[in-house]
Amino acid sequence: MAQVKKNPNFQRYLDLSKADLKLPSLTEDNKGYCTIEVGERYCRVEDCGNATLFTSTNNLRKHVQKQHPEVSLTGEEFGGRPCQADEFQFFNEIMEAYDEREAAKEEILPKLPLKNDRSVHITKMRQAVRSMKLPMPCEVCKDTDQPKLCCHDEVKGTCEHFGLFTDPRNQQGQEYVPSEDEA
Repeated sequence: MAQVKKNPNFQRYLDLSKADLKLPSLTEDNKGYCTIEVGERYCRVEDCGNATLFTSTNNLRKHVQKQHPEVSLTGEEFGGRPCQADEFQFFNEIMEAYDEREAAKEEILPKLPLKNDRSVHITKMRQAVRSMKLPMPCEVCKDTDQPKLCCHDEVKGTCEHFGLFTDPRNQQGQEYVPSEDEA
């Protein structure tokens, strides 16, 4: 698990929501078992509405066992440590698919205006939103207790205006291959 934590694609996986990642559903192997990958934190059982980022893979495993008893997980009778290439492959594939979707969006959507410290440039973002003839604050932010937070990084998960831009901070990953001293 320590090596997975060093994987930049794992770090990006933790920073994104389940909806952004569009994770594949769990699939059964030829023995009828489903496998939760090392480091995995989102439930991938089909039609599970739980979008929680679990604090550990073990908590995710407990959720699946309790909420989805029809799913048989590997682990009770299997042991051993998976090889690092398999650990990295899951997160590399997830982030590769995410980057492809974001690249397709990038052709259509403008980039999110950022400051030199890579935080959102709120003034430029609001100017761009107004130039699109959209209301400020957005409907979701207007309904909250603090509509002045519209377009702030703190409300990125709920503010509708973030969907109008591509976030270049999420497109930094390349496939992670451990160095010789990590292997």
